[in-house]
Amino acid sequence: MHGTSSSLGVLYWIFGTDGIHWVSLAEEAETGWALAQARFPGVVFADSGMVPDHWEQALLAAVERPVSHSITVPLVLHGTKFQLAVWDVVRAISPGCILTYAEVARRSGYPRAVRAVGNACGANPIPFLIPCHRVVSSGGRWGGYGLGLPIKETLLWREGVVRERTSPLTAHARIPLLRLGNRHDVSDGQWFGSSI
Repeated sequence: MHGTSSSLGVLYWIFGTDGIHWVSLAEEAETGWALAQARFPGVVFADSGMVPDHWEQALLAAVERPVSHSITVPLVLHGTKFQLAVWDVVRAISPGCILTYAEVARRSGYPRAVRAVGNACGANPIPFLIPCHRVVSSGGRWGGYGLGLPIKETLLWREGVVRERTSPLTAHARIPLLRLGNRHDVSDGQWFGSSI
């Protein structure tokens, strides 16, 4: 396990020689450690010399500069067939774009599993690198986010999707989207911004 400081808090992440297994965000070391121990009992902190620098840089770029993030990092994912299908679709969403839960369900091959897509996003073990913050509710509403709506709003603002920061945030509030050409309507699950 390793901790990496970011503008949003400390990113705690677990990795092996095969790739990154898990990422979380916490403001205090005790919280990050407890989250990691709950998921991976017996995990230990890695010596700084063991941390793959390019993986750490990719993770930081996904948080701090998501629009310019282009480094590929191996991810080690464990989930159901459905979760893996959802995470594959979500990984393909380009920075600056969003999809609705319904569109992710359709692209995953499970068009009737809209609520289950939300659950799969909530179970995402590697936020930022599997960018579930780019998945929103129909009608341009926030939906949920495992790390909290303020983090989702910040990430979408950094990607140029959100034109202004709002308060208070609720799952059913409308997102103040930037309008790019005529591709701003997410009510039918279409892409916003550029395509992948």
